[in-house]
Amino acid sequence: PLVPLRILTGLLMIHHGSEGGLGPANFGTPEFQGFTDFIVKPYFSALPGPSELWSALHDYVEFFGGVCFALGFLTRPAALSLMLTMCGAVYFHLSATGSQGFPLGHVANYSYDFEEPLLYLLIFLMYWFNGAGPLSIDSIIYSNISQEDK
Repeated sequence: PLVPLRILTGLLMIHHGSEGGLGPANFGTPEFQGFTDFIVKPYFSALPGPSELWSALHDYVEFFGGVCFALGFLTRPAALSLMLTMCGAVYFHLSATGSQGFPLGHVANYSYDFEEPLLYLLIFLMYWFNGAGPLSIDSIIYSNISQEDK
């Protein structure tokens, strides 16, 4: 019953990880450079190394993690890496706009900025604990491994 949630969430992560082109980390595009200049540099400047590295890592985790998550392949590691990425997104949104009067405040666009990454984080947390379920590549691999043990 949770297969559509896993697949759609993975597809949305693929979309997020490929902003600015057909694959992850589209160096030189306005979208990639904007993410680097307006999000990574001001809010994650304490991270070691160049900000472009962290922007690319973010894109690769969302793109390839989304592929794995949607297929149900290496679901727990993918969920963990995506969950950590969403922790960064929640931090960014709370740093940039604050809690916006949560839970009783009314914001201009009727959507708290941190809601979406927080919901993603909770979805990834659930799959990290529970795995992909029976309709997944992980399940096929596990069933083959468990039959070999007999």
